[in-house]
Amino acid sequence: MIPPEHVLVFDEAQRAWDKDRVAEKHIDQPIPKSEPEHFVEFAERIPEWCVVVGLIGSGQEIHIGEEGGLVQWREAVEGCQDPRQWIVHAPPGIQPVFKGSPVPIVTSPALSLDTEIRFHLTSEIHRFVALLLVSEDHAIELRDISKRLEQSGYHLRLTRDLDHAKKYLMDRYGENADARFGILASSKDKDLQRLGILNDYQSTKRLRVGPWYGDGQEKSNSCRRMRDVITEFQAQGLELDATLLAWGTDFVRKEGKWSIERARGYKRGARIKDAFQLRMNSYRVLLTRGRDGTVVFIPPLAELNETADYLVAAGFRMLEE
Repeated sequence: MIPPEHVLVFDEAQRAWDKDRVAEKHIDQPIPKSEPEHFVEFAERIPEWCVVVGLIGSGQEIHIGEEGGLVQWREAVEGCQDPRQWIVHAPPGIQPVFKGSPVPIVTSPALSLDTEIRFHLTSEIHRFVALLLVSEDHAIELRDISKRLEQSGYHLRLTRDLDHAKKYLMDRYGENADARFGILASSKDKDLQRLGILNDYQSTKRLRVGPWYGDGQEKSNSCRRMRDVITEFQAQGLELDATLLAWGTDFVRKEGKWSIERARGYKRGARIKDAFQLRMNSYRVLLTRGRDGTVVFIPPLAELNETADYLVAAGFRMLEE
């Protein structure tokens, strides 16, 4: 079959499935291929010319099978029927992925889509979160960024009291019926449920995502009720005016490093290449969903004390102050 289109677009190209994941979902394939390999193959069937556009959002690989990253696209082009027919156009930050490749690459800063028309603080927020989630201590730079964010109207807040966090958001947006705020939590935490934060699979599976984001406070399903919880999977690619992130014990500071030893495991037989990276990316998603700010609720558990101290040192302000 020859596709009629000459332009193929792959959103979130860095999250393309590897061949193992494709094989799990399409057991009828005689020779397993990754999604990039399939896309390049589709393009080569189209006569005269074809352009494959990959839209990239770095550090958001949170599903099983997404860990191959952008190198899969390089491998797909290099291993295609005629690599000489391809030219890769990319922003400068992607150039290292194709270093040493026989496929020609043309870089252009214009391809770095780093200007957000709705939210001018995007680059600062992502820089802050990127530094926050590495194991190395970047406290000085983090505090500097957090001060600039605060001066620009973006609030980073922290509390050990869930009711306090809810009241803060209700007070802040109580007179703005169009504002949207709600509770987010990691899907791999296993301690939040006993605090009434239902982030388990069955609870989030029943959640109606559209009404959660769209309905006003008069509706029981609205995010503004701060009753139902979404995880990184329902939050990816979407935004709220502000978020209440319930921090779990699946990603905690321990002796100056991040640890996932208390995280909920993956289902038996799942091919996980780097569980730590998946958790880190999940928290990257969870920490970047708010346009006006992020309120972090850290349960009053001893194993989370170091995490709370770390976030405060990084620039989060305690709500109680």
